[in-house]
Amino acid sequence: MKSLTEMGTRLFVLAATRRQKGATIIEYVLLAALIGVLLLATFGGVKDAIKGAFDTVCTAINGAACTGG
Repeated sequence: MKSLTEMGTRLFVLAATRRQKGATIIEYVLLAALIGVLLLATFGGVKDAIKGAFDTVCTAINGAACTGG
C-alpha cells in the first residue's frame, strides 16, 4: 500500500499538470485572438485598395455615373 506522502505527491503533480494544460489553452486562445486582430487590420487596408481599384475601373468605363455604394 502506498503511503500518504506518495499519494499526496502524486495528486500535487496531477493538479500541476492540469493547471499547465489550462494555461496552455489560454495561451493558444490569446494567440488566436491576436492573429485575428492582425488579419482584420491587414485586410481592412486591402479592402480599401480593392474598392479604389474598382472605383477607378468603373469611372473609366462609365465616367461620372459610378456611385460608391
